[in-house]
Amino acid sequence: MNRNDSVYVAWQDPDSRFWHVVGCLRSIESGYLFSYTKGALASPRFTKFSGMDDFTGKYVSEDLFPLFKNRLLSSRRPEYKKFISWLGLNNNETSEINPIEILARSGGLRATDKLQMFKSIEVCDDGSVEHYFFSHGISHLSESADLRVSKLEEGERLLLCPDVQNKYDSSAVIIRADNPAEIVGFCPRFFSGSISRMLHDDPASLSLTVERISHDAPYHYRLLCKLSGKVSPTLTTWHDNNDEAALIITL
Repeated sequence: MNRNDSVYVAWQDPDSRFWHVVGCLRSIESGYLFSYTKGALASPRFTKFSGMDDFTGKYVSEDLFPLFKNRLLSSRRPEYKKFISWLGLNNNETSEINPIEILARSGGLRATDKLQMFKSIEVCDDGSVEHYFFSHGISHLSESADLRVSKLEEGERLLLCPDVQNKYDSSAVIIRADNPAEIVGFCPRFFSGSISRMLHDDPASLSLTVERISHDAPYHYRLLCKLSGKVSPTLTTWHDNNDEAALIITL
């Protein structure tokens, strides 16, 4: 699977609050393909998506499925350009932006449900890594942290600090600014395991920098980070270590 053309779908259990990876959406030559993953079987409270009643089925459509299309902001909306700018996807305004990229960057968030989309971190054959994500948890930090975020500059180096004593996620990774030092968020939960393994294998293998600061954006789109580096090509990736992300029927 070319993960550059795919996003995973995560669902939050309303009782346990735990996030399960329940599906994978791919861009293919004939349109789009959706398959459930093993995480869809992890909770009895998960409900199959409309029109996708078979956990073992492969669903193909020329157009983006309504479940995902409804999570995209219409390009006719006056705030569209600003939104795309927050996502850091407006470098080439002459070409249409891949909906998969928009879903991956934005998370496809809606207030009416508990779904979120994301791309897994891909390690290339030569060990190189490049991935973009938004810092999580900024709204829960102190006023001094909020102020520090507002003073960050594009290209500024950030530090990745494993938070091994975190009682909610032992793989959690703190994002910290330097000079002055201040916590400015956390790596998204979906990537924390991968990043923790990479840092454990070689702490100097990864770097994190400020890709974009959007002062007028909601907190969850405020700080866009760029993860880059070179790790061992044999290092196990997120997908290989997350059983929930394995397709129920291998493609």
